[in-house]
Amino acid sequence: MSFAPENSNYRELEAYKPSRKTWILVVGLALVYFWLFLFNPRPILVVSVAVLLFFVAVYHVSDPRNWLLLLPVVITLGNSVIDYGPFYTSAATIAVLLFTALYLIVKVAGFRKFPRFPVPVYIVLAAYLAQLASMFASLHNHENLIGNTLREAHKHFFSAILIFVIYDWFGRGEWFTKMLKLLALMLLVMSIYGIYQYNAGNLDSFGEKASGFDLAGRVYSFISGGPNSYSGVLELLVPTVLASMFVFKRWIWKGVALAATLLGVQNVMYTFSRGGFLTVTTACFIYLVYRYRKKIWVPVLALAIFTGVLFSNADEFKRQLTVFGDTRSLMMDTSLLHRYTSYNGFASRIADSPTNGVGWGSEEFFHSRSSLYSFWEVRHEASIEKINRFGGLNSLFLEMPYKGGIFSSLALLLLIFAVGLTVFKLLRSGSDKSLGMGLVCGLAAFGVHQAFDNLIPWPQTGAFFWLILALLISIAYPCCDKEVDSL
Repeated sequence: MSFAPENSNYRELEAYKPSRKTWILVVGLALVYFWLFLFNPRPILVVSVAVLLFFVAVYHVSDPRNWLLLLPVVITLGNSVIDYGPFYTSAATIAVLLFTALYLIVKVAGFRKFPRFPVPVYIVLAAYLAQLASMFASLHNHENLIGNTLREAHKHFFSAILIFVIYDWFGRGEWFTKMLKLLALMLLVMSIYGIYQYNAGNLDSFGEKASGFDLAGRVYSFISGGPNSYSGVLELLVPTVLASMFVFKRWIWKGVALAATLLGVQNVMYTFSRGGFLTVTTACFIYLVYRYRKKIWVPVLALAIFTGVLFSNADEFKRQLTVFGDTRSLMMDTSLLHRYTSYNGFASRIADSPTNGVGWGSEEFFHSRSSLYSFWEVRHEASIEKINRFGGLNSLFLEMPYKGGIFSSLALLLLIFAVGLTVFKLLRSGSDKSLGMGLVCGLAAFGVHQAFDNLIPWPQTGAFFWLILALLISIAYPCCDKEVDSL
């Protein structure tokens, strides 16, 4: 009996009758799932389901650039470490590798042409080759564990492969703006979580109390490597997002960028990094002067407001304010004393072996076998066991010649030359000088900080460095012959 009204176009729906092949497929997948569930560890089950869901997601989101937009998200949240045999890596490093592999698979499998990359990209490639020469020299001249040498020699340049991906797929137009929006959003997320960390009261402040400062703790948000590494990320992102605020057309994104910038500056203060404090605030002020050079009262007013807020909270930010007035506390600060002692020792060792250095992958130890700041001159000896983390030299400009000798020094000079050439091209004929100056200020702030810290080896910080450099290259050298891939 039918309940359809007469003279209507209603048709009864026929019941779905799966075929024999469909039943076999469904039952087979169910049996495989139960086998995984009953006889395998939970991580294998999770990975198996994740792989299946991944292929389903790829089917529904076919444009690979949409997937690569997740790169800043994964880098931000990818602070977990993975220990695999002789390698010690992080989720952020694996993400960089996987996203680059996706880019190469799409380009090769789709028979798509690669763009004509600009000169700075090839200079960076030459810098990497010089670093490889330094690595082989270390293997030949020093008796360090091979795995240690291979890993440490690559720590500065690993994420440089992002330059090719960003320049080709996010080098201009709509996709360039989307990448800027993701960076602004991630800076906002990091900053909010950093403020939560500071107010939650569960941060370690033992080291600062030992240095003479009674702090609530130094924030690091999601960034591995601690407060100094996080300050490096803020140096790169805060000026970039500030400049992006003037690029975004919709007010909601302008608001996101403004909030991320203000909270990012606040997070710099909560890291209690004096280097980060000076570089971020100076970079933002210089950018505002450039942007409002015909309305100079705007950056002056911004500086006056910031100074008023800073000195009204002088007790809270006493550590940073020592650079302005408390000369005695600054000169007697243990952090500066150990740097002075260490840098003298590094300079002496560089002079003793300027060609070969002490070798990549060498094992560090404290002079006098004590980690007290007053005795902290880090020295190195041959490694015979796996080293999980490499450290000791908190200056990029000293570490390269100290460990890698003349070839690594050449790699550093080539990298600086690539950045300098990009800035020169931007100022001469870049596509968007105002936005580009924001990125330049971020890279300059980060570069100055590297004289007193060595932050590129940290996976998340290094990934953001190479990503910002790639965006700057894209502005200085517009990719005009790739309309299909670059929009």
